[in-house]
Amino acid sequence: MGDGSFAHPGGALSVWGHLVCEEEAAQPEALTATASDPFCRCPVGAQHDWQACMYAHTYQDVRRPPSLGYGHQLCPYWNKKETSLAYSQRCPLGPRCPFAHGAKEQLYHPNYFRTLVCRDLQRRRCPRGVLCAFFHRQADCRKVKHDPVNYTIPLPEKAIPTEWLVHFLSPPKFQEAGSYNHCKACCAAGSMQRSAYASFGCNGQPRERTGLRSGSSWYSPEELSSFDPSAKVAVANGGSGSSSSFYGKGLAAFRHERPEREREFREPRERRDLQEELSAGKNVFVMPKRPPRRNECYALDKDLAAAGVGCLDVAMRHAEAMDAPNWANLFYALAHCKKRGNLGALASCLRTDPRWSKSCQLLGAQLADLTARDAANVVWSLATLEARQEPLLLEAADALCGKLAVCDPVSISKATWALTGVSNRDRRLDLFAKLAVPVILRADSFPLGSLTMIAYSFAKADFRDGDAYEALSSALTSRMDSELRPIDVCNVIWSFCTVGYRDDVLFEKLCEMYLTKEVVRNFNPQDLTNTAWGFCKVAFVHKPAMEALARACHAQRFAFDPIHFSNLLYAFATLRMQGPAGVLEDMCEAAAERIQRFDGGNLAIAAWAVATLQLQSGRLLDLALARACSPEVCSSLGSRALSMVALACFRTQRLERLDDLLRATRAAGLGFGASGYSAAVMAAEQGADADRELRTLQAMAEEAKDGRMRAAVANSLAVRLWQRGFARQAFAVLQELRASSHWTVVSSLLAARLGEECGLLQEASELLASNDEFAEWQAPVTSGIHPMAATRQNEGAHAYTREFMTLHAVLCGAPPGDPDACMAAVERFAESRSLWLKITAWEKGIVVQEVARLQRPRLAVEIGAYVGYSAMNLARTVRQFGGRVASLEVDPLHVTLVRNMLEYAGLSEVVDVWTGYSFDSIPHLLQKYGPKSVDMVFMDQKGTRFHSDLALMEELDLLSDHAVVLADNVLKPGAPQYIWHLAKGAYHNCTAVSVREFLLQSEDWMVMAFRDVGKAPAPTPPPDLQRLAFESDNFRKRSMFDGVAPSKSDWWKFSQSFVSGLEQCGCKPAIVGLHGRDNPKITPEDIARIFRNAGRLNADFHVPAT
Repeated sequence: MGDGSFAHPGGALSVWGHLVCEEEAAQPEALTATASDPFCRCPVGAQHDWQACMYAHTYQDVRRPPSLGYGHQLCPYWNKKETSLAYSQRCPLGPRCPFAHGAKEQLYHPNYFRTLVCRDLQRRRCPRGVLCAFFHRQADCRKVKHDPVNYTIPLPEKAIPTEWLVHFLSPPKFQEAGSYNHCKACCAAGSMQRSAYASFGCNGQPRERTGLRSGSSWYSPEELSSFDPSAKVAVANGGSGSSSSFYGKGLAAFRHERPEREREFREPRERRDLQEELSAGKNVFVMPKRPPRRNECYALDKDLAAAGVGCLDVAMRHAEAMDAPNWANLFYALAHCKKRGNLGALASCLRTDPRWSKSCQLLGAQLADLTARDAANVVWSLATLEARQEPLLLEAADALCGKLAVCDPVSISKATWALTGVSNRDRRLDLFAKLAVPVILRADSFPLGSLTMIAYSFAKADFRDGDAYEALSSALTSRMDSELRPIDVCNVIWSFCTVGYRDDVLFEKLCEMYLTKEVVRNFNPQDLTNTAWGFCKVAFVHKPAMEALARACHAQRFAFDPIHFSNLLYAFATLRMQGPAGVLEDMCEAAAERIQRFDGGNLAIAAWAVATLQLQSGRLLDLALARACSPEVCSSLGSRALSMVALACFRTQRLERLDDLLRATRAAGLGFGASGYSAAVMAAEQGADADRELRTLQAMAEEAKDGRMRAAVANSLAVRLWQRGFARQAFAVLQELRASSHWTVVSSLLAARLGEECGLLQEASELLASNDEFAEWQAPVTSGIHPMAATRQNEGAHAYTREFMTLHAVLCGAPPGDPDACMAAVERFAESRSLWLKITAWEKGIVVQEVARLQRPRLAVEIGAYVGYSAMNLARTVRQFGGRVASLEVDPLHVTLVRNMLEYAGLSEVVDVWTGYSFDSIPHLLQKYGPKSVDMVFMDQKGTRFHSDLALMEELDLLSDHAVVLADNVLKPGAPQYIWHLAKGAYHNCTAVSVREFLLQSEDWMVMAFRDVGKAPAPTPPPDLQRLAFESDNFRKRSMFDGVAPSKSDWWKFSQSFVSGLEQCGCKPAIVGLHGRDNPKITPEDIARIFRNAGRLNADFHVPAT
């Protein structure tokens, strides 16, 4: 049914009698129509009844075979009125459109065929007979089938057979008997016919197009072969650098009168080159003709170009005679005057000039009359002039998007550059989604300059479409040559890396052709450092290229600005590369000489990089830290810069400088912020000085904006001092807390326990005597700490609301010392408020508990504690076997909440909660617990960190030989590199447990595997997996920052493509649970079966009832 065979129930239908002898001899296969022929154009030259013929005769009844994969929904872009237009001009996606083009494709689609009654039966006879798409009898009525087509992306290029496409887009003409000449393997003049992406390709000779009617939009091979070579080169190079542009002049621009001798010499070679391109299936671009204009308009074009800055006066004098292209040329002339610096005083007052306002008004009324190139020039000119005309710019952009089928590559690249400045993110991305269509379809015909500019614009606009970047990568890789300028090489790398699209094939080729050769010395400091910075953003390591970049930077170090030093050092520190011997040290010395020119951000980056690389040159680090602590610089540091400076102090054990930084920040009246305190608290926790931890947490409590937050921080400090063995100091902290009138039930529990342990029962009873201060912690739970968070960046006054409300709900809704009741209180609170929390509740909680129960770990490591739900789940399970839990959390206030939660649940003796980034906290585990001490790892942090954090634990030999690894949120939003690491690395029985996401009722995966020290580490992931990681990260960002969050349907489609991508890469895990099963519940027996299959349980082991 998928190939359309249902459309001819009569079987083979004879068309004998319509063909004359010569036609029969020329095309014997036309005598009998098979199931594949309904999609061919009619070869019958004689007059006949077209309603009884199964062939297509016009653009109204031609249709593509449904086997290509399009659906039965009608295309919203299909132009059904202008039947004389080229196929691609009727729909931008052309034959690759996933929608049905016209009624015939919909009616004859397998999912829609004969689902409606034939209205012609009212006249008692249907002229179409067996070829009718409607049912004539009730027994023939079919139901509309489920439509599985993804209408958001074009049909894959490989799904379109080349031979069929050539025949489909090359309709044979009705001819006199005996003159028909047909060849199915012929060359077509392109899917877009005189459009900007006319695709030519064949295996044989081009089809002869004789007898075409007047006004036909097809170009014959003779016309193509007569194109002037120099004009063709101008097309390939975007027409830049030449005053005699061919744009808008049609084929006349390609015909250049040459001396006869030269023409005879060049013509055969050009004909061969063209034929090679046609045979290779390459795209050949042909500009459409501009609509006819009056002669005076052509004269005005010349006057406007010659007038320079006076072009506005010319336009005002002839405003009534000017047409839309004249106004476009006016804007273009003004923009070029500004680029050359000739605009003078008009540049500053253009926005208020009445002539400019009138010009914008008159142009806006004629935007529909602009050609694609003129519309692109208007968009580019408005962006260049910076004249605050965004409404007009958006209208011009919309006009351009309606003409993309006939837009040349240079115009598209100019438009993308101009539209990066659109302020509304959703509007900007919508425009770029439309501009990406011709890039995806015909990037291989774009000149290299346009490709690099489009890539740069996509990245600057934060447009993240995988198909667009794949098309750009394919075109750049296949056509790359030595003509790329250094800035082009830099732009390509910077663009792909900025959006996170790692393309090893493209990067390897760029490194081999440019970065590892002498040409790299021609790069300027910005190109060199931006290239290195780009590689580090996607963790692409090419040692020869990075060393060549370092040497080239070393040669130009005296011309470096502060941002160049910081970018270079940051790149090598992120990649953990030392570079050539002595080169980075010399760069640090050169940077130290210019330290007074560094602003706060560059100081922080340089200090962090030097500390991370542990470079021997300490002069730059000392100067940077001293300058960062100065009042004038400290007041300008943001939270991220403060965090980097604090990390630099921690990693080089310059803790006195960290104290100076904290004092300077507080003296300036600024908050240190959660990011800054993360490094400060981590340094205090991992050090031996308890007083430093006391001072740091007291400073954080004083900076808190709410009394309840301060009480929670004080309780956390008391727990830490008690764990260090300083019970009396911890009790003193509680006494100070009572004196400040901030008290919680957790404080009471701590006071009772510490008083008994220290022999201070009298003092403890006094602290517990009055509890009237509990009022602010009593039910009902309110959000009085701060308004509901509008952002999840956890900085500023709107952070941590839902987290502290969760703690409040537990203290009000569960008895102390009962972990089960505390976990239930968290779930009830979230469910009653429909407030999603990133916790492993419902079936996810069963998975975590059962894995811990069956594994019986001595030490279970949790990365990503959040509010402590999973820490309580792990702790209540492992304490039955004498195990411990080490929970890592980067946010110091989340750490505070977790410690309060664990103390209230009675689990503080089982869990150690550590603050800091995993890169610094994981090595602390080795120091604290020793090698091969970790039997279970549960990861619930950012999915892009799963594989790198796990690799760090492997490198430090923290995992025991029988360890089990488990991670959450692997399907939503996706962690393909983690799955690759387990499936192809030193693990076995990689299994995805498919469960429901808490509160969202959507599918998610918890992926686990068992350590296998006998296997080799995982190889480098293939490009397809890198693409999958890119798509996953994009979906994560979309769910966090887009104005409209992804719907359940969007998540479902993404999950299906994610699973398919894993299967294509050969790393799809075994799946148990919700996925593909009617029962949405996961059971303990499911987890036991995984352990049993991995050889971790005896076959006769039975899971006890829960």
